Amino acid sequence: MEKISIIIPAYNTEKFISRCVNCFIEQTYSNIEIILVDDGSTDETAKLCDQFQNKDSRIVVIHKENGGPSDARNVGIDNASGDLITFFDSDDYVEKNYIEYLYNILIKYNTQISACAYNISDENNSILFKIQGKKSEECISKTEFIRRMLVEDGITVSPCFKLFRSGLLKNVRFPKGKLFEDNGTTYKMIDNCKTDIAYGNGAYCYYVMRSNSQMRSDFNIKKNGHD
Repeated sequence: MEKISIIIPAYNTEKFISRCVNCFIEQTYSNIEIILVDDGSTDETAKLCDQFQNKDSRIVVIHKENGGPSDARNVGIDNASGDLITFFDSDDYVEKNYIEYLYNILIKYNTQISACAYNISDENNSILFKIQGKKSEECISKTEFIRRMLVEDGITVSPCFKLFRSGLLKNVRFPKGKLFEDNGTTYKMIDNCKTDIAYGNGAYCYYVMRSNSQMRSDFNIKKNGHD
């Protein structure tokens, strides 16, 4: 089994971090490392991260001064040792077969990137929408993948809900201090890809819309093909 690094920036998410980390500890795919980057949290997030590190040897905790999600992701990339890398936000959550699903379709289609559908839920875990493609499973060209990603046709522009061969992240940096940094970064990893991209409609992950989040407040479901 190849090693998969899961990079999770965390800033003042004490209400959500335990659920997120436990979801990955319980994954059916066990050869993982969970890199928790505490981005200068002022609540109990840092303490909770340390507690997890003491309980599971697969967890690596990095504490740093606050620099924003881009800076935290970059630190995670610099410390990742996996053959593959995936990103996740500390207030979102997944089902137990999430990593196995992404890995299996990547191997099945012999690709360097795999991606999947996802659910959008509120803070009470109520499912609002499922964002997915038109086919249950397919292999997509880079050009078509980027097109669908940019118009959010079943694929988010975020690096989350995707699995990347680690070599694709070489020399790729998230821009520190910028909002919506994903827009100018995820496509670079895709552009580095030398294969088509595997996509599956298995929505084993949950994107939580929080009322106080910049990303969530600017979310527009019409961008995803819904009225």
